[in-house]
Amino acid sequence: MALNPSKEAILKRIRQGLTRRNTLPTEPNFTADIYTKSEEEDLSVIFAHQFLHHKGEFYFVENETELCAEISKVASIKGFKNIFVWEKALIDMLSPSALSFETSEKNFTEAGVGITTCDALIARTGSVLISSAELSGRRLSIYPHIHVVIAKTSQLVYDIKDGLEKMKAQYGANLPSMICLETGPSRTADIEKTLVLGAHGPKELLVFLIDDSSN
Repeated sequence: MALNPSKEAILKRIRQGLTRRNTLPTEPNFTADIYTKSEEEDLSVIFAHQFLHHKGEFYFVENETELCAEISKVASIKGFKNIFVWEKALIDMLSPSALSFETSEKNFTEAGVGITTCDALIARTGSVLISSAELSGRRLSIYPHIHVVIAKTSQLVYDIKDGLEKMKAQYGANLPSMICLETGPSRTADIEKTLVLGAHGPKELLVFLIDDSSN
């Protein structure tokens, strides 16, 4: 039985397609950067721009003396209460300031502000890289409504992979059990697509960046 010419043409194309060898796609380059890199060379400027975009509060200080003065002023203006600091280096650093803070876990459930260090600052995303290896552990950066991070310019890296490589170089095979990126205050828009800050963690995130480039 003769086939309809149009149907015959379709079947012919199908037969040709089945016999044709398709060339294999090229191997994907998983190391290629899919993001446009900023023309700005100063990582602190890139970080500050992204961090502020994500509703964080950024303060740049030249040294530890200026840090003590600036953080005391901010704490007074914002009315910080029940401040907790557990890391010895931070306790020593902040001792000359006007801050009154708790250095033990006593009454931790009443903590309103947690002050910690971090493992790195990710400039491209404006994120703070923290881990359970810090003496503040998992709780001090998550439980209080306000998280204050004190970092140094030497901790700035451009991208997430650079931060993870920095951690691998520091900890080797003993990577911390918890590694977390904190990008602005905790947020959710699950309910009627309305953005809510502080839903699953701190409502405010502040970073004080100390310039240690001359050290």
